[in-house]
Formats: sequence, structure tokens, C-alpha cells
Amino acid sequence: MEPPKALEVGSMAPRRDSSALRWLLGIMLRDSRNKVHKTIAQAAAAIDGSPSKVSNMESGRYYQSPDDVRRLLDLYGVPGKDADHVLALIAREGERAWWQPWHDVVPPWLQTFIGLEGFATSLFTYEPLVMPALLQTAQYAAATTDSPRVRRDAAERVVSLRIERQRRLFSDEDSLKLHAIIEESVLHRPVGDQLTMQDQLRHLVEMAERPNVTLQVIPTNVGVHAAFTGKFDLLGFDEFRDVVYVELMETAVYLPEPDKVRAYTLSAESLRNAALSQRDSLALITSLIGEH
Repeated sequence: MEPPKALEVGSMAPRRDSSALRWLLGIMLRDSRNKVHKTIAQAAAAIDGSPSKVSNMESGRYYQSPDDVRRLLDLYGVPGKDADHVLALIAREGERAWWQPWHDVVPPWLQTFIGLEGFATSLFTYEPLVMPALLQTAQYAAATTDSPRVRRDAAERVVSLRIERQRRLFSDEDSLKLHAIIEESVLHRPVGDQLTMQDQLRHLVEMAERPNVTLQVIPTNVGVHAAFTGKFDLLGFDEFRDVVYVELMETAVYLPEPDKVRAYTLSAESLRNAALSQRDSLALITSLIGEH
């Protein structure tokens, strides 16, 4: 299908975000150090710095110079090719985050996720209540902003950012692989008017025809399952390990720890098995278009 009219996509600039990159790099540095059983003091000696400097580098709070990163990766035995990939990413540190034009409508707890989403090569998302953000039409997205959580004067910009985030699904050079699983109830829940819902359901079917998009529906009769506690996202990266994102009311939790990522990865696999196949999911969605 063609991208939404608001999107003119073919090639697109990389989704830069220095803050999100520092956070990812900090996790990688800490993991690499622990893997080879090096202390913070040993790492500090390798870069002629203090232990607090290493701690700050690992937390992602401050700028991580390419020279310091290179010396630490050498100390940790990270292969040259992998190190080069990481250094290429941080070479343009300091550029404005791609989403800065919308900074006034992005709450602090969401900023890191939008930055991580720009770097991710894959995204698994489970949505039990509404359509996934990356699969929403502009009209459906606008209807979701009719909430006390969204300022009336900010609603239009919230929608425009959401649509802008979808550009990577259509990019020729930096396409995001999306696997979305929704509850059947999402298809029945009226958001906006009848036409909005009909267009949204058609949009789901069209988006699922893209090679980088997989969509599955969990039938209501499945009952309790592995993600009954709520929505979550699992972000995958080429240079970094996976990260789990759990959105709550007016806040969010980021889980990079391997044991937590493993638990959510198992939940994602369980959801895939519990859901209808993509073919059956799309057949169900198509059958519901006329009911709204």
C-alpha cells in the first residue's frame, strides 16, 4: 500500500537521538565490562579517568567520547568490526533528536522510547486496548487524543508526531520490522465515528500486506494468557541488545536487564502461539469492517 498522504517516503534521514544512543551505549559498556570481569577502577585506568566518569558513561548521563569508548571496547575485547559499528553511530553525537520539533508534546517518560524506536531494527508490540500507534490512521489517532491526558491545544501535534513515527515502516533504506499483536476486543471498541473505525480496519489489512509488518489477533475465547498484565514493547537492535518498554499511567519503565528481557521475550512467543495466524487475523478484521 501507499504511505499516508502526510508521508512522502522513499529515502529518509536517519532517526538520530543522542540521549537514547548514550543510554544504549552505556548498557553495552556495562555489559561488556561485566562479561570480562573488569572492575570500574580498571576501566577508569584504561581511559585515564575516574571511576565516577566510567559510572556516568555506563549510565548514559553524559557524553561518551569516541576515544574513551574505543579504549574501553579494546579493554573488553569487543571485536573490531563491532566496535567500528558502534563508533560510527556515536560519531555524530550532539545532533538534535529527530523528534525535537515535537518536544513540547512528548512527555519525559516517552522521549527515550521514541529515540530507541528510531534506532531499532525490529519492534514487537502487544496492545490490549487500542490499535498500535504505528498502525493507526490519522483519524483514529485524533480520536484517541480526546482524553484528559492530552491537552486540547496539543492534540493535533500529538497526532502529527505519531504519523511521522510511521515513516520507518515505508522507508526504502531504514525499514522497521514490526510484529503487532492485538486483542480481538480492540477491533470492536469504537474509537471515533463509524467511518473512522471502518477506515482503520481497512488500514490494518493494507499495512499487513507489507513485507515488514506482521499483525495477529488474539481471540477473546483464548482467556488468560502470558501478557494478561498489560501492554508492552520489545525493541531489537543490530548493535545493542533488546530492551523492553512498559508504559504505565503518566510514566514508563525501561527494562534492559537480560533476565527481564528474556521473560518478556518468552511472553511474546507465547502470544504469537495463542493468536490467530496472520491470514486468519486478516480474515477476521475484514469480516468486521461492515459491522462498524
